[in-house]
Amino acid sequence: MKFTITNTAIQETVLKMGRLLTAKTTLPILNGVLVEAQNDCIMFSASDGNESVIHRVLLDKVDDEQLIEPGRCVFPRELFDSAKKMKGSINVEATAEGVTVTQAKTKLHFSVMNADEFPKIDTESRTTQVVLTGKEFSDMVTHTTFATSKSDIRPILTAVNMVFSKDSNVFTATDSHRLSSFHGKGTPTIEESISMAVPASVLDKAMKSFDLSKDVILLPSSSSIALANGNTILFSSLLEGNYPDTSRLIPSEFESELVVNRKELIDGLELLAAVTTNNVVAFNIGSLFVELSASGTGKKGSNELAFEVYEGVEGFSIAFSAQYVLDVLKRLETKSVRFQFTGAMRPFIIIPEGTVTSNIQLVLPVRQY
Repeated sequence: MKFTITNTAIQETVLKMGRLLTAKTTLPILNGVLVEAQNDCIMFSASDGNESVIHRVLLDKVDDEQLIEPGRCVFPRELFDSAKKMKGSINVEATAEGVTVTQAKTKLHFSVMNADEFPKIDTESRTTQVVLTGKEFSDMVTHTTFATSKSDIRPILTAVNMVFSKDSNVFTATDSHRLSSFHGKGTPTIEESISMAVPASVLDKAMKSFDLSKDVILLPSSSSIALANGNTILFSSLLEGNYPDTSRLIPSEFESELVVNRKELIDGLELLAAVTTNNVVAFNIGSLFVELSASGTGKKGSNELAFEVYEGVEGFSIAFSAQYVLDVLKRLETKSVRFQFTGAMRPFIIIPEGTVTSNIQLVLPVRQY
């Protein structure tokens, strides 16, 4: 196998493979990258056993990027760490004895592994396609993955539950203390709804490596999902188990509603973070202001905000995780946000004010002492 490739293409490939270049694996062959030089492209495949990525570099038939001799073998990860630091055109030649990388006065040699030992990536035929614009995909990931669990105690909660149907596509995430539900337009070609739990880490990786000026195509199967974008396909196993029914957690009627300036609320919550040891902040709503209050060992603080609208009983008070609310506020874009309450110890809703939205953010309150 022999080809010439640009430094730019190598750097893009490294970006697309992401953490798979550093992932720990017990299977030695997965410590390498499968490289397949074909007539019109060079394909790079990396995997950790559960997650895989295939990236194609199209050959443009000019001097700085061309195929000289086709072939396939497994390159060590270290080769990519070195090659991405080289400049201009890079010459790669691989034989059974190893692979040599040359550029100008630099010449590096690495051992290679047998391509036949690299596990076959699940590229089974997938008849269902869900096409999202780059912005739709970005909005979905941005407004859900942060609410997934960071603990493996309940693995299913580390995933975003995706439900595709003709009427709407619904993406839900929860760690049992907060919930995010994002609704998108439906997929007309789907006859019966499809539900699957996709690891949040996979979606976050896609956000970092995909070109979001292009569409993202979701290709589900019974046990895995493929996410295609341009010349890159990301494969991942689905998480097994039943995702909890979260629909009953979302209230439909509210006792009180509060509208405040989003930026002022962010500033107030971040200010009080310095005086709380348990990250708990309380809303105390008066006739003209909403007071934010927090306390810790030997310290306490408060901050008053003039609300824009409040409909409810004067003197209402509720406590919550400041970080959970900040996570929501920083992902919304409107000038003001609306809080909808059903009681001091019942989950409350945060939605952007002044827009029609199907993006629901729910946070569970904490008990005040």
